[in-house]
Amino acid sequence: MSTPLRILYVEDSDDDAIFVGAHLRRAGYAPVIERVENAAAMTAALATGEWDIVLSDFSLLHFSAPDALKVLHDSPQDLPFIIISGAIQEEEAVAALRAGAHDFIVKNRLTRLVPAIAREMREAGVRRQQRQAEAALQARTEELAAMTQQLWQAAKLATLGELSASLAHELNNPLFTVSLHIQAMLAKLPAGDSQRKALEVMDGEVERMSRLVANLLQFSRRSSRQIAPLDVRDELTNTLELLRFHLRHRHIQAATEFQPVPLVQADREQLRQVFLNLFTNAVDAMPQGGTLTVRTWTAETTPPQAWIEVADTGEGVPPEALGHIWEPFFTTKPEGKGTGLGLPICRRIVEEHGGTIDLESQPGQWTRVRVGLPA
Repeated sequence: MSTPLRILYVEDSDDDAIFVGAHLRRAGYAPVIERVENAAAMTAALATGEWDIVLSDFSLLHFSAPDALKVLHDSPQDLPFIIISGAIQEEEAVAALRAGAHDFIVKNRLTRLVPAIAREMREAGVRRQQRQAEAALQARTEELAAMTQQLWQAAKLATLGELSASLAHELNNPLFTVSLHIQAMLAKLPAGDSQRKALEVMDGEVERMSRLVANLLQFSRRSSRQIAPLDVRDELTNTLELLRFHLRHRHIQAATEFQPVPLVQADREQLRQVFLNLFTNAVDAMPQGGTLTVRTWTAETTPPQAWIEVADTGEGVPPEALGHIWEPFFTTKPEGKGTGLGLPICRRIVEEHGGTIDLESQPGQWTRVRVGLPA
């Protein structure tokens, strides 16, 4: 049975191509030969065809074996390249071999052609297997690197879990005491009192510190969830209401565009935590004021999904930071302003509810976070 052989032949003589094809058939090959005479034809053939080998005359009228070799090297294909020439100087042959040709054969002595082709086909197969092995090794190396990163993150989270319990004990109790005293003093002061505003600021800072401790606890350990049917529009409205004073103080306009959405099965406290984190990030991104827009709509999928979008007209996220925003402890906020846990917490909560979350941003113009939750 003849062995198929797909040949791209750089040759300007039909007779020579026919002669080489006949020689190969007698040796047990079934050659399919496409003849090309210039760089453009060779480039097109390499791009559109699958070849086993390239044969080339050394010198054509407007093309040559060194030219053809360069065209082959500029293509993504790794093919054996054998020169078949009636007249070639030894120096030219050596230069061609140094440039990457695999062999050269004299036209009137083709006895070496068949063993040369067999040898180069074997070596091409070895190179192909080597590339596949290297690609597999590279993929495995990247997989191991990803696993190492995951283990490193797990180690950090384990350390965080150990610290969070003591942090909760050491911080929550005194924070609760301070908050009680502030509330007691606020209850005694009439509206408009000069000291009341300072106490309200202090109360807000105590609340912020409490949220920080809660974030650490939430991220480091999973708590039991209380799942119930919820209307995300109610939760968004209630969470926005918590920030009304803060929004006015920061000169931020809040706008809602609520379209009907299906009920979702979710934990109310965790969902509010997601929304509060997203709103707080949006507020922090607009230090000079701006607009916070919250939208809802239904995606007609099976099953349908409730979609929530939180958009701001703030500073945006730098392109180099977009690939890291979901990593624990990564933050674009100034020193002391963020822990780098808000978005990772949001992502984990949303995914535990079977949903998706993504972020888009245009630096200096806007940021949009979209959350999709199954009905």
